[in-house]
Amino acid sequence: MNNYCNMAFLALMLVAKTAVTQPSSGAELVAKPPVRAAATLVAGDYEGSIGGKYLFRLTIHEQAANAQVTGCYYYLSQQKPIWLKGYVTPTGDLWLGEVHPERPALTKHWDGSRQPRQPFAYFRLRRTAAGTLAGTWRAAKSERQLPAQLTSYRSTGFADKAHVAEQTYFGEYTKPVFTVPDFRVSEKLWAAFDVAEIAGMTWAELQEEAKARREGETRGYQGTEAQVTYNDRGLLSVWLRSERITGGGQLFAQMWSVVLDLRTGEQLTDEIDPTKQAAFLAICERKLQRAISRYLHENPQDSTDVAGLRSQHVDAQHPPTDLHVTPDSVTFHHVVDYEGMTHFVRRDMEYEFRLAFSFAELAPFLKPESPLRRLLKR
Repeated sequence: MNNYCNMAFLALMLVAKTAVTQPSSGAELVAKPPVRAAATLVAGDYEGSIGGKYLFRLTIHEQAANAQVTGCYYYLSQQKPIWLKGYVTPTGDLWLGEVHPERPALTKHWDGSRQPRQPFAYFRLRRTAAGTLAGTWRAAKSERQLPAQLTSYRSTGFADKAHVAEQTYFGEYTKPVFTVPDFRVSEKLWAAFDVAEIAGMTWAELQEEAKARREGETRGYQGTEAQVTYNDRGLLSVWLRSERITGGGQLFAQMWSVVLDLRTGEQLTDEIDPTKQAAFLAICERKLQRAISRYLHENPQDSTDVAGLRSQHVDAQHPPTDLHVTPDSVTFHHVVDYEGMTHFVRRDMEYEFRLAFSFAELAPFLKPESPLRRLLKR
């Protein structure tokens, strides 16, 4: 499968076995192109409509064997990915059935010879002489069938902003969904916020946690909240907070930021020019010491915690982390850690010391090609 598809979908593909319909005669096989070649022909990005009304975009990726294909599609009105798997028959028909990571057993044995079990829909398409795809889309629940027409699609230009949506899994856990016109970039954005990856759990574990929550248990993974703090100039910054409750009722929270380049889909982490690193760290050290002094003035601590905080420094061995973008600044996090620090103090200080830079202040330290330089554009 294409490297951009998310981890959960890859796992589904590993267990999915698709049987290819055999031709009715040897003559028919000779008359049609080899199935592998047919799969290669249909691979690509498309846009079109279902029933001449519902606009959507679809991408198809060729698999290594058996003329299998995978991909996804989304309606322009919602822009939430719906994953697909299928294959091209020796007679040239392209079958694409919906796959959902929550309920893979419903479709993993589907071979195109029958309607997949509810509640999943599927496409049956054929490549035309003009290079387009035409056929039908069929809803599994109602067996409603509508014509589907698709033409090749290629994104033009870069997106300054991502479309923001949300999906819920197992009725309990939500994840942000960001989409841009470029399918390859969108796939990276979807993978960056995979709900199981964010939770650090398998899909089966996540399903069990969701079941426990519905039954009234207050332990375990509580979910992750996402807040978009910047979405402009081809940059996306998202603040995440994940919570877990132990069997003893103790709450553990983790906070972090994800910054992505909307032109490539890549996450930004190390944007400081190595030749400017020493000067950058020196400024970070001054900012940290001012933040510690201000914190101690406003929040008096005992002698152990005062000494522990005063021992914190930014240097080559303790660089700032966790890049984060807001409308007027770029911030970094300094991890506070010292022997003797209590759990309660650690919880209070977890993200207390963020080092803020204005766009103009940070610019001299950035790599020449850093996407963060777009923040300075007027």
